[in-house]
Amino acid sequence: MIWILYIGGGLLTIFALILVWGFLHARQSKRKAVQEIQNIELADIDSLTKECVEVFKRKLGVPLDLNNLDDTAQKLDDACRMPFRLKSAFERPGFYWHFIKPVGACLGELLRRHAKHEWHKKPGQTPYMEVHLKNGSSTIFPFEKIMKQVQSGEPGDLVAYVVFARTIEQTTEQLTQE
Repeated sequence: MIWILYIGGGLLTIFALILVWGFLHARQSKRKAVQEIQNIELADIDSLTKECVEVFKRKLGVPLDLNNLDDTAQKLDDACRMPFRLKSAFERPGFYWHFIKPVGACLGELLRRHAKHEWHKKPGQTPYMEVHLKNGSSTIFPFEKIMKQVQSGEPGDLVAYVVFARTIEQTTEQLTQE
């Protein structure tokens, strides 16, 4: 009868080891993803955006139109709700978080085109975007937003992010006209 305790204890130990390994692996891969997006240069944004549009159409069957802000934001948001499908569509050997680069670039390009945000990059840091306000600026981080959206975002968060960015730009434009 004591053998049941040994088997149960062994199975519990194996389960705990798998959980610890999974946690450490996820932490390491997230760290690699952050390093990868820090290596993105502004010159890479256009090709990453094109990659996003092509992969969405070819592998996910979802056409993206960068001229349609609301529709494309919704499609990106929907895709982020299926992280395994998104990751596998963009996966590269040894780096299954690659999707953050093209999808983040696509999100940023939507904001550049429709909300007058501008790309910026400091050495060793992730590209970010700014919109100039009447008395300052607002900064956003599209690559980090995609990472957070996949990890813990709620449906509609990405759409709200885009709407908020557009609203900031529209409000600023109204204030400067006064």
